[in-house]
Amino acid sequence: MHPTPAPPSRPKLKFPTWLTVVLSVFAVLFILGAVFGKPAPTPEPVAAPVAPPPTTAVTTSSSPAPVTYTVDKITDAANLDLAGSDGSHRTVRILGLEVATGNNCYAAETVTWANNKLAGAAVKITTDTTDGVSLALTDGTDYATATLSAGYARLSGNVVSDSLRNASNTAQQAAAGLWAEPCKGMITAPMPVPPAPTPTPTPKKDTPAPPPAPRVSEQAAPPPPPVEDQPEPEQPSAAYYKNCAAAKAAGVAPLHRGDPGYRPALDRDGDGIACER
Repeated sequence: MHPTPAPPSRPKLKFPTWLTVVLSVFAVLFILGAVFGKPAPTPEPVAAPVAPPPTTAVTTSSSPAPVTYTVDKITDAANLDLAGSDGSHRTVRILGLEVATGNNCYAAETVTWANNKLAGAAVKITTDTTDGVSLALTDGTDYATATLSAGYARLSGNVVSDSLRNASNTAQQAAAGLWAEPCKGMITAPMPVPPAPTPTPTPKKDTPAPPPAPRVSEQAAPPPPPVEDQPEPEQPSAAYYKNCAAAKAAGVAPLHRGDPGYRPALDRDGDGIACER
């Protein structure tokens, strides 16, 4: 038995080289697009239109009125109690002021001035810090500046305000208030006690000069020494002799007490015998 011969094989088709290259390039591009390409965007659902809210009337409220203050109590010129228009109360210290207190020099004058200036007055807080406040009076005057200018306070050491420094310098140069005698800017000690005035001596009245002493020739004879149990001088008799020379000329010397013409002025030694020599 003879074997069946195999059918003849068909010749294989051979693609041109250029076509193979082109197909390879397209295959690579397809693979890269599949790996790195972005998926097609999914369309977002469209939201239904929202109906506008019903129109309502808008009520606008006015801003609260600013709080105003009135001076309620004055501890001293730098420490005050304020009463607010909203019912509040504040104890504040005035920035920039150093004042005398208690019995220290110029304390009484300072408190009196502060009471006249602030008692019951409306004020406005212009600066509000943890260290203190600044106040403006109703006429716009800064209270601390007015106090320093009048010499009722010293400038506090931690203040850098030029206006307050100028006000303090002006008062110091003019020796106003506490810068004058007797405080001279000292407000941390009692007022100096002025020294007791020195009594003014009373001028003595001019006493008349004593009359000049008489010359030796004009001096009267010294009075005779007292004689114990000397009788009262006798009254002069009718005879009178100016001196012993006259008595001797009349021939009556010596004269004894009781003789006419005897008188004590002629008896120098007071022994009762005149003109004995």
